[in-house]
Amino acid sequence: MAEKKELYLGYSTDKAITPFFQNWLEYLDQDKLMKSKCSKCGTEYLPPRQHCQKDMSECTLVEVSEREAKLYSYVIVDFAPESLSSKQPYVVAIGEFPSGLRLTAHITNLTSMPEVGMNLKLGFDKSPDGKMITYRWLV
Repeated sequence: MAEKKELYLGYSTDKAITPFFQNWLEYLDQDKLMKSKCSKCGTEYLPPRQHCQKDMSECTLVEVSEREAKLYSYVIVDFAPESLSSKQPYVVAIGEFPSGLRLTAHITNLTSMPEVGMNLKLGFDKSPDGKMITYRWLV
C-alpha cells in the first residue's frame, strides 16, 4: 500500500485508517473523487461509506465522473476553529451534481457573494510535501 495521506477535512494519518478509506485517499491523490455504492441495494454515498446504512452490506468505490455542480446551499464562517482561523471568513458550500449527489467543500476563489444555483467546478489541491489532499469548489 502507498504512503498514508491525510485529508484536510479533519482526517489525518494520526488516526487508524481502514483499507477502504486508504483506497479512497489514494484515488483522491490522483484527482479522482470516489463515491461508494452498496453491492446489495445499489445505494450511493458521497462522501463514501464502507457499509450501507440501509442493509450494512459492503460498499465498493466508484469514480464520480461529474465535475460540475450547482450551489445548493452555503454558509459563511466568520468565527472559525483555531485550525482554520487564518482562512476566515470562508465559505462552506454544498454542491449538487446533476445526478443528485451532493458534496460539501470550501469555495476558495469567490470574488462576490455566492448565490444558490450558481455553477461550481470541482478542484483538487495537494500540499507541497504531498501529504495533505483536499477537494474544493471553484466558481
